[in-house]
Amino acid sequence: MGTDNRFILEQAELLYDVRLVHEITTGNSGSLVFEVNKGENAYILRASEYSIDNKKHTAFELKWMEYLSDNLSEIVRPQKSLRNSLFEVINAGDKAYILCLFEKAPGKTVDIDNPEEFNEELFFHLGELMGEMHRLAVGYEDIIISPEFEWTGSVNAWRYESVIDDERGRLCLKKYYDEINRLPKRKDNYGIIHWDIHTDNFFVHNGKIKLFDFDACQFNWYAADIASAIFFMVLKGAGPLRHRSEEERTEFAEGCLISYLRGYSAANTISEYWIRKIDLFMKYQMGDEYLYAQNYWPDELAHLRAEYLDWFKERITKDLPFVSVNYDKVLKSIPAI
Repeated sequence: MGTDNRFILEQAELLYDVRLVHEITTGNSGSLVFEVNKGENAYILRASEYSIDNKKHTAFELKWMEYLSDNLSEIVRPQKSLRNSLFEVINAGDKAYILCLFEKAPGKTVDIDNPEEFNEELFFHLGELMGEMHRLAVGYEDIIISPEFEWTGSVNAWRYESVIDDERGRLCLKKYYDEINRLPKRKDNYGIIHWDIHTDNFFVHNGKIKLFDFDACQFNWYAADIASAIFFMVLKGAGPLRHRSEEERTEFAEGCLISYLRGYSAANTISEYWIRKIDLFMKYQMGDEYLYAQNYWPDELAHLRAEYLDWFKERITKDLPFVSVNYDKVLKSIPAI
């Protein structure tokens, strides 16, 4: 264990009265993550490198999570330190870290290869949870939009620090960006979203979802949150490395989207206009996925990177959708629309 890690854990013991169980190295997090104990209870400790922007966003993130967890049992709750703070800043030599503590979600990651776990019932419940979150976002008292937390702000700085290595791809993504940026913004369609709901960011226990990892939360369109979640479900179930036919991908995506929107509509409302914008948001997210694979995939996946990047590059440069969806069919399958 490195010197910084030891110091972080020593400070966490003083500030939160917790003790190390083990470090968590899965999930490609940009932070140090540990499972810790406090008495008989398990928690998750996150230590992220300090910056002014990171500190501001952490305060934004944790206050939002606290509000959601006050109203929804499906959200992990941030834990306050012994000094009654939602986060703590510590200095470790020439570095500083932001410490946060969360309850540990019960259950496990969904097995995407098990149809008894990764299925339309799961998609329905994910949609229902997102509908509840967006409904709560509309009534959130601290809804004042901060430019740095918007989808174009520093919360997404990683996107602007990297460049897609194909000029045609960059031009196509610029077109999507411009189209999205012209969309109407109102309290009922634009607010705080999770923006990173995929199978690594929630556990399921006895059929109940527990959602965590809100460090990408931002101000964005609610439809973008739906599109992002569908993008990741299709990526897991019928992504380019699953080698499914276009017909199979469409069938999977339409079933996923219909179930998700049925769940969403059970908790909230969404118009036909925004459902038809899901395709645009998923096109734009292909650029995010391309950038992530290009710059952040671990070395053990290097042998798959070229195939993966080529697949996304072709879709982006030919202005193809991430997956072909018949939105007329989808709309007819959702009674509330």
